[in-house]
This record gives sequence, C-alpha cells and structure tokens, in this order.
Amino acid sequence: MTFPYVAQASQHQQLEWLNGGTMQVLLAGEHTGGQLAMFRSFAPAGAASPAHVHSREDEIVMMLSGSATFWSGTHRFEVEEGGVAFLPREVPHAYRITSDAEMLALSTPSGLEGFFRGAGHDRAEPKPEGWSITPETMGKAAAANGQTILGPPLGPDGTLPVVSTGTQAVGTPYAAQPDEQEAVEWIGGRLIRIPLSGEHTGGQLTLFRSSARAGSASPVHVHSREDEIMLLLSGSGVFWVGGHRYELAAGGLCVVPRGVPMAYRLTSDAEIVTVTTPAGLESFFRRAGRDVRQPRPDGWELTSDAIAAASEATGQTILGPPLNLEDQTIPAELLKG
Repeated sequence: MTFPYVAQASQHQQLEWLNGGTMQVLLAGEHTGGQLAMFRSFAPAGAASPAHVHSREDEIVMMLSGSATFWSGTHRFEVEEGGVAFLPREVPHAYRITSDAEMLALSTPSGLEGFFRGAGHDRAEPKPEGWSITPETMGKAAAANGQTILGPPLGPDGTLPVVSTGTQAVGTPYAAQPDEQEAVEWIGGRLIRIPLSGEHTGGQLTLFRSSARAGSASPVHVHSREDEIMLLLSGSGVFWVGGHRYELAAGGLCVVPRGVPMAYRLTSDAEIVTVTTPAGLESFFRRAGRDVRQPRPDGWELTSDAIAAASEATGQTILGPPLNLEDQTIPAELLKG
C-alpha cells in the first residue's frame, strides 16, 4: 500500500446480495495496491453460496454475529459468533448461514470485489426491472473473476464434490471458535485476540480483534514492515495519519501504509478489527503482552519499557506520546521520524 485511505460507513459501496442480503465493499484493490479487499455482509438464515473454487485469492470470513457452516475441501466447520474461517485458493468451498448473520470477509490478494460487483446490484443505482441474482449471473461473474462454480449450494448435511483444479493448493483450511483463539493481555487489562496469525495465512496477514474504553490511545508510532488497517465495528475515535486528522464513527476504517506515522485516541468505548499485511505484528503483542492461556506470573505487568523493547525488536518505532483530542496534526518534528 502506497497511500493512506480513510472512509466513513456511509462511503462504503452497498451491493444487494444473496436472499436480499447486503454486501458492503469496505476496501477494494484500488485502496490497497491490490494487496487485499475487505467486505462486510448481512445475510439471513438459509442463505448459501454455491460450491465453488477461487484460482486467485484466499478468503477469510469472521462471524461478527450469527453462525454458519463452512465446507473447504474435505473439512467441515461449524463457526459461531466470533469464530473465523480461512479458505485457501484452489480448494473448493461453500457456506450456509445457520442463523441470521453479519460477516466480515477478506480476500488476499484483492480481486473478489470484481465478482461481487459483477453479480450483485449496487444499491446506489436504480434497480433494473426483474433483476435478481441467478445461477447464470453468478456463473458469468465467477468466470470473469477467476472462479469456477462447481455445483449448487449444499444442504445442511451436504459434502463438496470431489474435483481436481489442476493446481496444487498452497494453503490449508482452518477455523477457530472464539475460545480457541490466541488472546494477549494488553494495556488496561484488555484482551487483544488473534483469530488468525501468519502461521494460518502463510505469512500474508494477521487479523486482530479487541475492545477498548473511551480515552484509550496509542503513542505516535510508525511501522517499518507492515501496512495496517483499522475498522471500527462500534464506537468512535480520532485517527492521525501522516499530516492528517480524521474523526471516525462506527463502520469507519483507516488504512495506514508502512512508513507513515500514525496515532489514535478513542472517543467512546469501541470494538476494533485490525488487519496487518504482511503478517508479523503478532510478535509485538506476544513479546510485550501475556498469553492468557498460560498462568499469570506473580507481579506481571505490562510496562512502557516492555512495549518499547518489543517495538524495537519487531520493526516499529515509537515517536512520541499519545496525542490529545485538540491536536490537529502529529507534530512536525515527529513526522520527520
């Protein structure tokens, strides 16, 4: 990613999707230099994808609410609220929503947005008379975007057809429920959950999820190795990126390329999903924080020295203290690094 990008919830493209659901395009390739795309969808119980395979992208789905069954190759995963599934390219997969659901999806690299835009209907445009998503329109959009539809949606007890794509898969399907995910104790006793790390995605990206109180703030800092994307699932905050200041509400997101100084301060309690690409930032939290799956050492605390040491070891630089809400920009001397 070569340039910052910020968008409020109202600026995301809204597509009508399966069973009258909605697919939001939060990020497309034009915003990320082709590295990834991000989507947020709302689907009723019973909505289901056809059995299909991607030739270009790995797909990641996090269940923000509701539940779904995912099939990927010979694997079947029942994923509940807070759970995550990694669906690699060249491996046939499908899903069926088992209770009304809200989902966050990623494709890496980008490109999946072409399929959704080709088969869905942009709600900002007049709806053509008689328009609907059909197997034919989905098949045409899939073929134009490097996908192959293998068969109809699966029933609750269905299995994927056995096919050969002619190309060896380079990833392994993976799913984890919330209680199976790594969690690190962080500042103020809050948890940083790591639903997916580089071990699960072949080093492509890491996915974090956390809740934080109003007033929580990061120091002014810069990443040398990873681009960072922060999505406010709820709450609000001020984000400083380079020489700019942005006020974001729920549904807003911020893309910060590596090498660009940034900071944030939350103005209400918030839930945040963060994506870093490539993977690697998880090692920062692991070094400085505490794995809550292990017994808490006597007297353990998260210190500024521990954060500074972990930052230096993982390619980050802390440039200065957190900013105040009245600050209009990162101080010029910090922008110079």
